[in-house]
Amino acid sequence: MMGNCIKICIFATVLAVLTSCDDGRLYEEAPLQTVEGRMVNFTAQLSGVGTWPDTEYFLELAGFEEGNEYALISKIVPAPSVEGGEVTVQLTGVKDNVTRVELCVLNRLRKRILSFYTIEASQLNASSSINADAGTLNVGMFSAIQAQVFNTTCVHCHGGAESAAAGLYLTEGRSHAALVGVPSRKAVGMNIVEPGKADESVLYQAIATDVSIKDSWRYNHTAEVVNADILTMIRTWINQGAKE
Repeated sequence: MMGNCIKICIFATVLAVLTSCDDGRLYEEAPLQTVEGRMVNFTAQLSGVGTWPDTEYFLELAGFEEGNEYALISKIVPAPSVEGGEVTVQLTGVKDNVTRVELCVLNRLRKRILSFYTIEASQLNASSSINADAGTLNVGMFSAIQAQVFNTTCVHCHGGAESAAAGLYLTEGRSHAALVGVPSRKAVGMNIVEPGKADESVLYQAIATDVSIKDSWRYNHTAEVVNADILTMIRTWINQGAKE
């Protein structure tokens, strides 16, 4: 008799729990969250990602509107599992006011410092889902200095012809070895680039101060780099060890 009572009590308890979980009302399902805007699927084989100091600069896939150098939307680009390996980044929510999407370096204020690859408005407007393959890119910090500074201005005197001014070759593939730890012909007792010490490096003094004017180098080297952000980048590169 006692056993039957216990069974009845257990059954009643389970039944009460089950009925309390279902009060008979119908609830609306939560609406699916949709993301407005276009989607960019970006792929590239990248090297040099880890050369940027991650407290100062950020390699990102970023969207910009016309005339604005500050990113409206962006996503960090991870380093590949192996140097030169493939990286895929998906940037969603790219709205109509975004006219360019770039693989670029941003500073802490989300300002574009330089760009490695650009998806133009014509590509963005062609579809709501854009696939972009940038191929093989070296996005390293020194590679950026080579492309943005040495190749655009310096090589005209430093290696573009048969000879190089002051014996300094700044052409691609030769510049790093010609700069780092190499004694300067212009400033006795100093290296052209002294790793970790931008202010004691002749390269930085030449482009950031009036030393080339005061010491009669025949050319004002400050004319070569007038962008303050690029000057800061070169200074940071030297202070971070001047790695290739």
